[in-house]
Amino acid sequence: METTSEAPSCTKVAEERDKLMSLQEANRLLEEIQKGLAAYLELKRLAFPRFFFLSNDEMLEILSETKDPTRVQPHLKKCFEGIEKLRFEGPHAEITGMVSCEGELVPLKTRIKPADAHGSVEKWLVQVEAGMVESVQESCRRGVLSYPAAQRSNWVLEWPGQVVLVVTAIFWTRQVVAAISSPDKAALKECAEQNTSQLGEIVSLVRGELSKLNRATLSALVVMDVHARDVVVALAAEKAVAGDPNHFSWLSQLRMYWEVRPAAVCVFALWKFGVDMCNWADGLQGLGCGRVS
Repeated sequence: METTSEAPSCTKVAEERDKLMSLQEANRLLEEIQKGLAAYLELKRLAFPRFFFLSNDEMLEILSETKDPTRVQPHLKKCFEGIEKLRFEGPHAEITGMVSCEGELVPLKTRIKPADAHGSVEKWLVQVEAGMVESVQESCRRGVLSYPAAQRSNWVLEWPGQVVLVVTAIFWTRQVVAAISSPDKAALKECAEQNTSQLGEIVSLVRGELSKLNRATLSALVVMDVHARDVVVALAAEKAVAGDPNHFSWLSQLRMYWEVRPAAVCVFALWKFGVDMCNWADGLQGLGCGRVS
C-alpha cells in the first residue's frame, strides 16, 4: 500500500503481479473471517434468541466488553420491549431490578450475578429473561392477594402499571361471572352500576395531581374500565345471559383468570368459547406502564 501511495499510477500498479495475488489472498482471508464471525454470532443468538433483534455491529459491541455488563444497557430496549435499563448494585454489579421506558422500577425476585457467567453475556441475559418472568409473576401474585383487602382507588396507585391492569381485569372477570351465575336477576345491572362507580373514581384520580407513572397507568385503566362497563351493560340488556355463564355473549369477551396449579401460578387470557389464547405462566414479561401485553 505504501508503494502504491508513493506511485499511484494505474499502469505501474497493474504491472505488479504479486500485488494482485496479495489482494486476492486478502479477500479470501476476509471472507473466511466473516464466515467464522457469522457462525460465532449465530451460536450466541441461538443461546439467547433475543440477540436476533440486534445487528452484527451491536452484537460485537456487547461481546467485546464482556467484563462490563453495563455496556449491554444501550441495547436492552431492542431485546426487551418494556425494559429501558437494568438496575446494577454493589461492587460486583449485581442486577436487582428492571426499569421501564417510563422509569418504573420492578425489583427482581432473585438477584442476578453477571460475574458468575464468566464473560458469557448470553448466559446472564437468559437469567434476566427468566428473572423478568418470575418477578412479574410474583408481583401479580402479590397484587391479587392484596386487591380484595384494599380500596381500589388507593390500590391502583401502589402497584406497577402492568400489575394494575392485569389484576383489575382478573377481578372484573370474577365479578361478572359471579353476577351472571347469581340467582338474582338484577345482579348484572348492579354489577354494571358498580363498574360505573369504579370508573368514576378513577376519572376523579386522573383529574387530580398524579405522578407521571400513575397518570400513564390510570389513563390505560380508564380505557379498560370504560370497555368493561360497556360489556356489562350490554350483558345486562340481554335477558338470556343471566344464569348462563357459558352464554356466547360472555364467552366472546376477553377474560382473564388467575389459577394456582401444582407446577406454576398462571394468568390466563381467554377469548371466544373459552379457547386459551394466552397462557402467561411461561410468557409474562415486563412491559412498563399502560400495557398489559
